Amino acid sequence: MQSRVFATVLAGLMVAGCMVSRVAPVGPDSSVQQLAASRTNRLQRPEDGVDIASLKRTMAILAGTSALPSGTLINERGGTAGRELTRQFLINSLQELGYTVERHKYRTNGENIVARLMAPTQTDEYILMGAHMDSVSNHGADDDGSGSTAVLEAARVLKAMPDRKVNLMVAWFDEEELGLVGSKYLAKEYKKQGLNITSVHCIDMLGYDNDGDRRVEVARPEGDLWETYQHVNETHGLKLPLSRVNTGSSDHVSWANEGFKSVLLCEEWNGGDTTPHYHRKTDTYETINFDFLAAGTKLMTAVVADLSQKVKGAAPQPFVPHTRFPGKDLHCH
Repeated sequence: MQSRVFATVLAGLMVAGCMVSRVAPVGPDSSVQQLAASRTNRLQRPEDGVDIASLKRTMAILAGTSALPSGTLINERGGTAGRELTRQFLINSLQELGYTVERHKYRTNGENIVARLMAPTQTDEYILMGAHMDSVSNHGADDDGSGSTAVLEAARVLKAMPDRKVNLMVAWFDEEELGLVGSKYLAKEYKKQGLNITSVHCIDMLGYDNDGDRRVEVARPEGDLWETYQHVNETHGLKLPLSRVNTGSSDHVSWANEGFKSVLLCEEWNGGDTTPHYHRKTDTYETINFDFLAAGTKLMTAVVADLSQKVKGAAPQPFVPHTRFPGKDLHCH
């Protein structure tokens, strides 16, 4: 039986940002009616459901600030015990949200977590969102508790979105810090299966914004994904400064290497505004900029929402090679 603390966390994940007040109409020209209609229109954008309180609850568990039902803290996600605790938390959270969860065990101490949400109308097409669950024997709040938290929040928000024409898949990759191991195995497995994944959206380190400019780096966007992120950023009114970069050495590379159209969202690793706590014991919950994390989560959620509903995107443009943009390895494995 789940503890009261864990039940509270999961309940928060399910309902945060999804409640709309009921206002009694008081007349055809009522300002109250107009306000309610305006709020309803705003909430029609799926990314409006992204909730900072929900992000904080998830991050608090992943970064060892709040306890699991057993009273255990996830103090690190580098060892086998910490990663298994993380998997159990993710599995329980996803099942509470109504997802079907798969454990992709690829070697003795390596296991990815995958969950699927099928479209109302049958299709073989998938969109995948992913982040790595492991750390370097530390709390790993930014690296990559931020990405893991963002993907779970997007899964919560998109679960309630109607009229999806594409299946959704969310994944947490194991052993990224050892050389992208988990994502390599998963990408190879899905290529072998011939799974029709039309785009893969990864997040790695999106919790630090010291200069407050909210700039998001869009790393190695394959195909038309750079134009897609720019178009959605504009049409959804998110107004985030975006920089295209050639950053490698994270899970998006595993998918690109297997021929999948992929992209990575990151804080300013190339721009110089990145966490000073990288791979240190000080990469803790207190260092996370949740406003920035929420903004990046909204961006990915909005893009995946449009793609899953097959909303008309930007006009096609000739592809520009990644090598024309600044880039350095995200992780030093």
